[in-house]
Amino acid sequence: MRALVLVAVAACGVEHLPPVVLVRHGVSPAAIHRVVLLPSECASQICKGLDAIVASELAFRGIDVVDLSRIAAVERTRTELEITTSLTTNVRPTNTHDFRRIEVSGPLLSDVDVWSMRDQLAAMGVDAVVRVRTATIQAKPQLELGLIRVTRASDASLVWASACQVELHAATTPMRSAETALRCALKGGLP
Repeated sequence: MRALVLVAVAACGVEHLPPVVLVRHGVSPAAIHRVVLLPSECASQICKGLDAIVASELAFRGIDVVDLSRIAAVERTRTELEITTSLTTNVRPTNTHDFRRIEVSGPLLSDVDVWSMRDQLAAMGVDAVVRVRTATIQAKPQLELGLIRVTRASDASLVWASACQVELHAATTPMRSAETALRCALKGGLP
């Protein structure tokens, strides 16, 4: 019993890696007043929440986020299907498999290069295009990566890009870990 308590106390003292932030600045961000935030590449609530976090942070800093419905582009449709199969022997479950099949069709707005949209964006007064991505890195310890890239709409030159890698705690939910990494990337990159 004493050894179990010692292990529990020692586990509480384990420190996690500090966030690792990489930032690259391009042209002056002072000229950015209106942006288009391209949607993340998933239809889940996590991605919609992350897009909302970035949009609200940009709006808080006085940058106008243009509604995507004003841009004439064909969006890719995405169908996510989660399938669970289980095998039972003698009324006891012996094997369960979960997998996800994703079907994607058509072009996605974020796949379109800025050159094909630059006239339309210029007519709307858009200065920059913002792309947001997150990824979970399956390693020991598990890591979450948040990426934000802002490019000028007129010539696609880099305004700033930020990446933040954070170590995940065992009890952290996917939404919380993605939010933490994204907020870290925002903090490191926003002027």
